[in-house]
Amino acid sequence: MMGCAALCVAMFFALLATSVRAAEPQSQPPERHIFIAPSSTTISLGKVSLIVGPLSHSGKNFTGEYQVKVVPYFFKNESGSLELEAADEMEQKLTKGVAVEFTGRATNKKNGKTKVIAGKVTPLANDHGNVTISIETKHGMLVFNTTYHFGE
Repeated sequence: MMGCAALCVAMFFALLATSVRAAEPQSQPPERHIFIAPSSTTISLGKVSLIVGPLSHSGKNFTGEYQVKVVPYFFKNESGSLELEAADEMEQKLTKGVAVEFTGRATNKKNGKTKVIAGKVTPLANDHGNVTISIETKHGMLVFNTTYHFGE
């Protein structure tokens, strides 16, 4: 009789342990980010550098932070948030080698003004390629040619 009770208790704990493991959240794949290499373009008597932080997929957008440094016109430097509209199939197209155009906006954190962003991503492989980012300013279009890669 005692052996049966011990066996029942052992089975109970085995079932309990199995159900606890089943109730644990399944590990999600790590969030992929897009990393854009720093780039620059020339302007009259100067240079504009664009630094984009890692972009995270958030809803139907890729979001992140940016910095623009203008030499020698340091008073034109700015930083803020970047939001690029991304169709649901954008990442799938890129991993298949299909070029994708995008639009978005950059919002200056100092004054809240936004600038229109447009660009094109051209994959060289399923995880990296070239990207052109165009930013409309009151002095004309700034075009940055650089590279990107996917990472975690």
